[in-house]
This record gives sequence, structure tokens and C-alpha cells, in this order.
Amino acid sequence: MCTRLVSLVIDATDPAAAARFWYIMLGGTATPEPGGCRRLLAPDVGGSGLDLLFTPATAPKSAKNRIHLDLATESPHEYQVLTSLAADVGAREVEVGQGADVPWTVFHDPEGNEFCILEPDELYARTGPLAALVVDSAAPSAMAEFWSEATGWPLAPSGEDGAAALRSSETSGPWLEFLPVPDVQWRARRTARRGGNRIRFDVTTDGSGADLDRLLELGATELSERDANGIAWLADPEGNEFRLVPTHVRA
Repeated sequence: MCTRLVSLVIDATDPAAAARFWYIMLGGTATPEPGGCRRLLAPDVGGSGLDLLFTPATAPKSAKNRIHLDLATESPHEYQVLTSLAADVGAREVEVGQGADVPWTVFHDPEGNEFCILEPDELYARTGPLAALVVDSAAPSAMAEFWSEATGWPLAPSGEDGAAALRSSETSGPWLEFLPVPDVQWRARRTARRGGNRIRFDVTTDGSGADLDRLLELGATELSERDANGIAWLADPEGNEFRLVPTHVRA
């Protein structure tokens, strides 16, 4: 399979303002895109080539996202600086059940999307400022296997807590982590969602039908036929929407 992860897509009521916030937090180059979108081109995420694409939201955020970002720090001083910076540019510290003694701080960005700033941890050395893309999952191992096939990112050994992960390379770049969520919470979150996930993935393809067929064989569901640009909307085995985008199409 020739597919790879190319963008993290974030719906925003104000894509330009969202792009400015994440430019401050991650770096990169913010550029306008058709349809009122903004793209943060390849911020310094360990050489993975992953863009952040901000698209106009159709409705305000109404439930906890199933995908969130973790940001890395390299020293206690940087942790203090980054948490202060986040608050200064519009983020808000929040309680989502994480407890008082965890080695990270949870925020809402100006759009209400959850993200975490992590205390220094060797696991996230050499990731760049984006430590991980984190996905709530009912079956982390199965989801990690699917997304490893879809992105080409190699699987990492499973954690003792039931989590599973992959990484853009064995030694650098961000992690893609799948965290276990109890079934009762999972059902409640699926019921609470309206209009799809506000944060999702774009996977690129050379345009051949074989890539789409392969994803369907792995457990994806086709949500719509390909549009005039060759873009197909799919859902992964747990219902998370993503797009299959030909390499010649940017948005």
C-alpha cells in the first residue's frame, strides 16, 4: 500500500485564528487554502512531514474530541514557559478527569479543542514540539494495526495499560497513540457526537483504486463516493472519519 498520513484536519469556527494559535505553539508556515481554510505547513514535528489543516466548522464544538494533541517539552523550564505561553495566547486550563498528580496539563485551545502539554519525558525525546496524536479507542491494538497499515508508520510494543502506539519512524517524529476508553464512555461519546469528528486525519494516495480497496479490506467503511477531485470519505473500524486524498490535491 502506498498511502501515508499527510494532514491532521481540525474544524474551526475561525480557521485563520486557529492557525495563528497553533503556529505560535508549534511553528511552521501558515498559508491560505481554498474555501476559507488555513494550512500550517510541516511544523517542526520531527521530520514526519505532517501538516495541520484548519477547515471551517459547520457547528460549535459540543463534546470531548476523540482525537487530541500532546505537546512535548525538554526541560522543567520549557514546560513552565510553554504552559504560560498557551494561556497567554488564548488557551484555557481544564479538568477532564485527569486528576491532580499527572505529569501534564490539559488545555482547551481557543476553539475548545483539548490538548496536553507534557512534562519532560524520555519517551517523547526527538519528537519535535508535537509529541503525539492521541486517539480514544475501544480496541487500541486493533486500531493501531489498522492505522499502521494505512499510514506506513511502524507499530511500537503495546503498553501495559492497554494502550497501543505507532511512530512515524523508529527514532524520531511524533507518536500516534490509541488509549483505552471503557465501553460505557465510548457509547456515550458516540451518542454525543454531532456532525462527525472535529479533528480527523487525511491520508494521501497515488489515486489508484487499489488503495481504497485495501483500506476497505482492512476494516474501513466508505462513507461517500469519490468526488470530482478524487477525494473519498471513509471511517476507520471505530467510526472515526478520515479522507483518502490523491497526492495532487492539497485540500
